[in-house]
Amino acid sequence: MSAATTVNRHTLLTSSGRAALPFRRRVGAALAVVVVLHLVGLSLLTLGVVSGTAGAVTVALAATAYLRGLVHAFDFDHVAMIDNSTRKFVAEGRSPASVGLAFSLGHSTVVILTGILVIAGAGFIRTALDDSSGAAHVLGVIGVSVSGLYLVLVAVANLATFTQAWKLRGALRRDPHLVVPPDALTPRGPAAMLMTAPLRRIRHPWHVYVIGFLFSLGFDTSSQIGVLVLTAGAALAGAPLVSLLCLPLLFTAAMTLGDTVNGLVMLKMYTAAQEDPARKVTYNLLVTGVGIASGLLVGALAAAALLSEELGISGGLVGALTSLETEHAGFVLAGLFAVVFAVSAVAWKRARA
Repeated sequence: MSAATTVNRHTLLTSSGRAALPFRRRVGAALAVVVVLHLVGLSLLTLGVVSGTAGAVTVALAATAYLRGLVHAFDFDHVAMIDNSTRKFVAEGRSPASVGLAFSLGHSTVVILTGILVIAGAGFIRTALDDSSGAAHVLGVIGVSVSGLYLVLVAVANLATFTQAWKLRGALRRDPHLVVPPDALTPRGPAAMLMTAPLRRIRHPWHVYVIGFLFSLGFDTSSQIGVLVLTAGAALAGAPLVSLLCLPLLFTAAMTLGDTVNGLVMLKMYTAAQEDPARKVTYNLLVTGVGIASGLLVGALAAAALLSEELGISGGLVGALTSLETEHAGFVLAGLFAVVFAVSAVAWKRARA
């Protein structure tokens, strides 16, 4: 083994080493993790089926868990979290292929650990899953606070990019022949430094993993999987206990699939915005503005939920926010981004013709 190979392998153990890999290899690695999760989940499901005890119930519950994971990947907070984090990294000149995967894995770690503890019969985890318990209350406050604060901070950081694009748009209106450098959208100045300072240490996808982990402590998804695992345990008397893990694992596989694809799509969209900034300045303003608005809205919803639950405030703006129905907002947001990108792509092709 050559010294260069040894150094390279050691380098891959670092964030900077992984970032130095070719983009396609990083995408392949992210998708490989998703594939492995699917294979492990399906293998455990197969183990439960061939055990000969209520296999049909196992398949039905597994399908339910998988679909819940896939739908949950398009929750409003998931889409806003991944979109805004991706925008932040691109604005800093990075092109991480695993932002969606990292957030989803952090989120899923709590789901899988909860599933293991439920299967093992740990009494304290049942208490934590009980909405009326003190533990559930504390964990819920942590989860909502972390997600809300992070989204507000990252939205403010992205506002620096939006401001830079707005200035560029004004300069181009005054002088259509202005020579625009490739880094024209990079935030500059004291105000930009102030807006981006709080999240300056969030520089790699594994940092987003930590956010995803803390985000999930509220057990909004873990409680669903806990119920599924408990139901499976009652229905599959005599089945191998390890096979019951297929439920949280298939949930995780589906959620990581949706979140990883979302992260890669948004990376493509935001990277396209950085290319030829003079011609794509309006597109940049639109997609960045929508992302910022979604992040601030989710942060406001989190704050309203805390004010309502902790202080009993239920009227005015807090009441209006807590009454908002956001069940399908994630799909709407993802669809809006897709439409904007598709229309812009057609316009760019026509402009070249």
